[in-house]
Amino acid sequence: MGGALTTLTLLVIATIIAGAFTRLNYSRALAIGGATPIGAALVAGPVTVPTFYAVAIGALVGIVIRGIRRARQDDRTRLAPVPGGATLLGFSGWSISVTLVASLLFAGVVVYYPTSTPGPLAYGNVTIPNLAQIGYLILSVGVVFFIARSKPDPTVLGLAVTIVTVLSFWRFLGVTFGLPFPEGLFDNSPAFKLIEIAPGGVHRFRGILSEPAGLAATSLVAIAYMGSRVVRTRGWRRVGVVAVIAMAAIMASLSTSATFVVALVVVAGLALLAGFARVVRLKPISPVVVGLVLAAGIAAYWVVPLLVKSVTGVVNAKVGSSSYDARSNVDGVSYEILFRTFGVGIGLGSHRPSSFLAALFSTTGIPGTLLFAATIVLVIRAGLRNDAYRPVVWGLVALLTTKIIGGPDLADTSGLLWISIGLLAQAGVVAGTPVADPGLAPPIRKLGDRAAADRSAVVRASRSAPA
Repeated sequence: MGGALTTLTLLVIATIIAGAFTRLNYSRALAIGGATPIGAALVAGPVTVPTFYAVAIGALVGIVIRGIRRARQDDRTRLAPVPGGATLLGFSGWSISVTLVASLLFAGVVVYYPTSTPGPLAYGNVTIPNLAQIGYLILSVGVVFFIARSKPDPTVLGLAVTIVTVLSFWRFLGVTFGLPFPEGLFDNSPAFKLIEIAPGGVHRFRGILSEPAGLAATSLVAIAYMGSRVVRTRGWRRVGVVAVIAMAAIMASLSTSATFVVALVVVAGLALLAGFARVVRLKPISPVVVGLVLAAGIAAYWVVPLLVKSVTGVVNAKVGSSSYDARSNVDGVSYEILFRTFGVGIGLGSHRPSSFLAALFSTTGIPGTLLFAATIVLVIRAGLRNDAYRPVVWGLVALLTTKIIGGPDLADTSGLLWISIGLLAQAGVVAGTPVADPGLAPPIRKLGDRAAADRSAVVRASRSAPA
């Protein structure tokens, strides 16, 4: 099976080289790779390699190189544990095992394949989509562990969402005002169907993603992350953060996505609860936060009634649509699959519903869903203990909210899910310190000393950051 290079291949290769051999942190190279969620680095028959996963291969190589270096240096120190690492590995092992044996155990169960066509699961048939999902999961877990033990840099998620937002806004300026834009460069994957017209001929903007819902989800992550970061920046950096929030809000409004409206209400409610909890605990609050809360309280008198009316209208319109009925039907089939497989699941790549929970339950079963949920809880807890990583927590919360409402893919081609988990795990690693095994002479570790200095710098920064 031959492979074909694409217009993004050279950019991906340049990103990999820059991340590996220059001063660019490879975690940032991963963020750049995920900045084209429907970009293809390689097309090989029915398999299309997204740019993020092409760059993720370098993360696996990096893990191997780190292991070889430790072995050569006879480094006997115990590395700080990766929060959620054990549960994530358990989730991966379970998911891969189920995928390989599900067609033998549950042949005949009706599933919806990625083409959204229902059909019985074939006996002993492990397909290319199954193998692709296994490969993507291995790469994703590698990304998490690589970032967790990389140079501390909680702004990596901000880089990823900023690039997607800016490129989408650039395309908007090109479509609306004729500004030159390389159409088809950043969204060249043949694996995605480009959707920009809603039923009835209504135009909806998709940015550089495959459909408006994807743009809306990324925009909400940008708003949540940057909204938390705005109180942690000063000067021109704060101006840049506000500019990204403004662009993301424009992109979200142009997407006209019901998912965005509902998810925004949920995330805003969680943010209000978090703010109230902080006040109750009498923790110091930035004057900027106080001003924003007062302004929001004054505006709420006029805004809340309009917001309730708008959300109600959007939800009612969505509930009455044919797409809602179709998606609800597929989600219902997902839970039927869970029942028919006795809670085991049907395997990655064998079924694709419309929401994340339905996808997890139907493909990885109850054990897989619980292991993944435990991973999320552990990394969020680690992130909340370090103020510098709190924007990442909000970014992950926003992403999971949109996915639970209408985003089924575990193999996240934007990389936002796995980058977020890796960064929050990094927060836990930063808080830990290597401990030498008893009875062994301390090895000479220049690289280890530098890593410890990096950890100390981030800890000091987190302690001095505003609450």
